[in-house]
Amino acid sequence: MRVKLRPDAHCAPVPQGIHWSRGERSFVLSGPPALFTVVDDQFGALLDGTSVDEMVAATGDERSRPVLEHIVRALLAQDVLIDLDAVAGPLPDPRSATEHAALLCYLEANCAEPYRAFAAVRAARVAVAGGGPGADAVRRGLAANGTGETTDLELSATAAPAASATVVVLIDDCDAPLDLLSAASLLTPGTPVLPVAAGPAVALVGPVCTDPAELRAFLAVAARATDWQLTGVDSAAPRPVSAVLAGSLAAQGVLAHLAGTADGTRSAWVVHGHAVQTTAVPVPRADPGPAWRPLDPTEIPEPDPDPATATATATAREFPLDAALTARWTGLARWGRDLDLPQLPISLVTAQVVPGPGPSAARGTAGRSTATRATGPHVLGWGENRAAAGLTALLTVLRRRAAEEWSAEGGNAGLVPAAGLTPAHLLVDGLLRQAGQDALVRSAGAPLPWEKVDGLTARTLWGLLRDFFDVPAELRRHPVTGLDWQLVSVADEVTGEVLATQWGPRLGSATYAALYAATARAQFQAAARTAPQAPVLSPDPVGTWSLEAAPDRQVHDCLRQLLARAKALGAHPRAQRLVHDATAGEPALSCGWVALV
Repeated sequence: MRVKLRPDAHCAPVPQGIHWSRGERSFVLSGPPALFTVVDDQFGALLDGTSVDEMVAATGDERSRPVLEHIVRALLAQDVLIDLDAVAGPLPDPRSATEHAALLCYLEANCAEPYRAFAAVRAARVAVAGGGPGADAVRRGLAANGTGETTDLELSATAAPAASATVVVLIDDCDAPLDLLSAASLLTPGTPVLPVAAGPAVALVGPVCTDPAELRAFLAVAARATDWQLTGVDSAAPRPVSAVLAGSLAAQGVLAHLAGTADGTRSAWVVHGHAVQTTAVPVPRADPGPAWRPLDPTEIPEPDPDPATATATATAREFPLDAALTARWTGLARWGRDLDLPQLPISLVTAQVVPGPGPSAARGTAGRSTATRATGPHVLGWGENRAAAGLTALLTVLRRRAAEEWSAEGGNAGLVPAAGLTPAHLLVDGLLRQAGQDALVRSAGAPLPWEKVDGLTARTLWGLLRDFFDVPAELRRHPVTGLDWQLVSVADEVTGEVLATQWGPRLGSATYAALYAATARAQFQAAARTAPQAPVLSPDPVGTWSLEAAPDRQVHDCLRQLLARAKALGAHPRAQRLVHDATAGEPALSCGWVALV
């Protein structure tokens, strides 16, 4: 039996014997100190390929056979040695092995069947379509990797390409634009395609795609990454270096595909920053299904009927901050630079909306963005702690995103973007906002004087607004027939400007929520005088800040009242939930839109 040491194996003497490592695995081959000397004497032969007989002959002592056999058996079991008699595929001839030593070393280190992979790589025909410095780098990389044949591919609607290409690399370079989807449609169906999008500020290298749906998923990631670059403050990746690096990564991606060494995860490389860094980001699965799903209010499950359990759940509720929503390059928002933002008396968080206008999927397939650097809108979140404030900000981002993503015929007229912890919260959020907007249109509300405000905390916030932030605030109550929940507004009594309007389960909680929101805005504006912040969007006409902290039973009771109110008005609630984002996947928080028809 002939064996060969894998090139990425390392060994060193230790008191217990020999320490071996390969990749992320390591083990100790137990034995006396002299065991390392035996292996070290045969190391060169093991690297070149040898057998136990040859090693015994080299030692000149037949008594070494049991020791060498033990070493070979142990190293074969740990996949440190390759059994040359059992491998699939022909062994390369000495000339090919010498000429493509680097390729052979890579395959022996990373493949279970390196010589079958070597034959596949050497027999492959890779076509490159596109221009620019990235295309040149792909060709150089493929040649350096020992790929069998590399050809340039001219794509046109009138001349079909040859069907014998093993892989096609499609390069959309800002200096030589190429519509990746149109180009892929001209290839023989099922042809593996590795896309490259080398833009002026950021470049992306995708996974190998075998159908249009996979390519569209990559393009959505490329569009979102471009949005991240355009709305941020990071420097652009310098050209042509970024395109050259993207081309080199593409050549390595082709090699991994041909050799079968890819790890199986669908990810893209983002080339970014003035230092030309690379970051791997996940590419969602090709066809996750419809982005929107109808939400039937009658199918919302009831909460736990035990009041004690419901109260304990609400008290112990943790505000989830979905990491996918703020993941760099693929998320919907980035956290603001809030280090100088005061956190007393209220915790404040800002978040910047990353995606540009319009549905993400459409932006991903509409071709290269011609947008220049622009600051995305910022939203303000507030709460009793950073987590609660972050949740408020993310829910605002999701409402804005739901409005952008909805692209059905008829536009967004009459639709109220909504978001919440659960589908029930989503429905209540949307219906309360709609009912509140109707109430504000009907009446300016009734004054709510100081003596009618219950609770020390609410009066404290009112005092802060007036005496600390110099906001002459007044309160107004807006009764809505058929609902136990109350609606309260805070306005500037001099200018009449509405500072905040909030719902609450009771008059006291609604008053507290409205004053809390108005104080948060005043605190943010006061901070801007000494620590300038990016301007944030104006507050929503109607807010539901109390909703996320309300017990589930209270939320469902409110939903029943809202449905009864809609029925009394002769209307029927319709709702759609956004079940997945083009790059961030399924949000942990519920978002969508609600309408009364």
